[in-house]
Amino acid sequence: MVIEANFASAHVPHMAQRPEDMIPESLAAEMRPEKIGYRLKLLREGLELKPAQISDMLGIERTYWSRFENGRRVVSDATAALLVDRFGVTLDFLILNRWDKLPLDLANKMRAADARLSKESQNN
Repeated sequence: MVIEANFASAHVPHMAQRPEDMIPESLAAEMRPEKIGYRLKLLREGLELKPAQISDMLGIERTYWSRFENGRRVVSDATAALLVDRFGVTLDFLILNRWDKLPLDLANKMRAADARLSKESQNN
């Protein structure tokens, strides 16, 4: 018995592309660790938590949270899942900066935090 191995990728040339290469630049920019880190900071500030408090609530090292928030470490899937589960934030917000599916009260708290942080950075 002979089995032929004609794979679908040979017939569909676009499958050879990596998913990362297919993401529009506008989305890729939002997915950069420093952008995600800023949104993590907005979440923490909106919840009025200190970095040590949120890292303790998530059960992660405090240095990890600092690295996430400063864009020096990519947020793990497990940490992102915990953020969604415990604080009601969405992956759309964390990864792509999409605010439309956030709970309204959380979105308002984070917008207020964004305004505070913007004002602070202008004063410095």
